[in-house]
Amino acid sequence: MKISLNPGPILKKFSYGSRVQPARDWFYLLVAMTVLVALSIGWNLWLLRSVEKGGTIGDENATVESFDEAPIESVRAVFEERRAEQLRYRQEYRFVDPSL
Repeated sequence: MKISLNPGPILKKFSYGSRVQPARDWFYLLVAMTVLVALSIGWNLWLLRSVEKGGTIGDENATVESFDEAPIESVRAVFEERRAEQLRYRQEYRFVDPSL
């Protein structure tokens, strides 16, 4: 059995033929995008309503594992240091203009 590497017959199936109709193609594209946007809005509204009624997203039976709070505390410490330094820049440090 000989396998043809000529892409002509395959591409002919997907070609427009003798009549190109860009208006039809744009219409199909806009209809498809409108349907997808409508489905997305519907899904998001349903999800919002279910969460508003007290539902959960995901597995309701999932257990909450305890987590290590050390990284959170270290981040808080970094922000506290930055806040203290910012206050020192506003209240203590004075800018000396070297050009004077």
